[in-house]
Amino acid sequence: METRIYSENFLIGTTELIVGDLSMGNLFGEFRPTELYFEKVQKKVWEFWKNNKPNYDKWNSLRFNAQLENGVFLFPEGGYTFSDIKELTNEPIRIDLTGIDSKIIEDYFLTKPQKSFVEKPWNEIGIEQKIAFENELNKELGNYEKSLLKFFERKPKKHLLSKMEFSALCHDQRNDDVLFEIRQENGNEKFVISHLTWSGKKEQEGYPKTEFFKDFNEFKIMRMNPDKIDYEY
Repeated sequence: METRIYSENFLIGTTELIVGDLSMGNLFGEFRPTELYFEKVQKKVWEFWKNNKPNYDKWNSLRFNAQLENGVFLFPEGGYTFSDIKELTNEPIRIDLTGIDSKIIEDYFLTKPQKSFVEKPWNEIGIEQKIAFENELNKELGNYEKSLLKFFERKPKKHLLSKMEFSALCHDQRNDDVLFEIRQENGNEKFVISHLTWSGKKEQEGYPKTEFFKDFNEFKIMRMNPDKIDYEY
């Protein structure tokens, strides 16, 4: 499936992803870079792989994203790999995404996917929106705070999402509800709706409000389908 690859909000290339090792949730394809890949990313790829102790924090700061042609953003647990070797500049570059949820692969790679994966009032999002939603959620969770005063302050109970990784997927055009795919060490839920306040800062205890779902199908049944009926009537 045609897939756009981003670093931050820059389109750095495209690829036709196919299923590799299903048990590992692996998708791969030949990476077709844009000029922005050579300008902003390639040297960092070379640097990452030549190091015996790769700096994963620096690698993750490149903030890679892969978006399918139907709008779905993938969320690979094992991250992204580019087989771009400095000494073999004429060779095709391969991209691998590992740790994709098996249901995602089944729905979008092993069967014919629908043109759109959401229905109004829920909308697909673009890369700029995705980054904005994730940045705002991090702010409201207090994940960016580094004040020395925090040491002396009463520490409120941490929000459940504070210990999770998350990736914005779609949003309700009527309000500020955003659906995020999540990863957590304990728990079966894989998706959460977070109602963003857009305060730009850490929210009071209990906020932002959240609603968890065990999978995307449960989200459709519990929220998207009822929301569609309300929206249309």
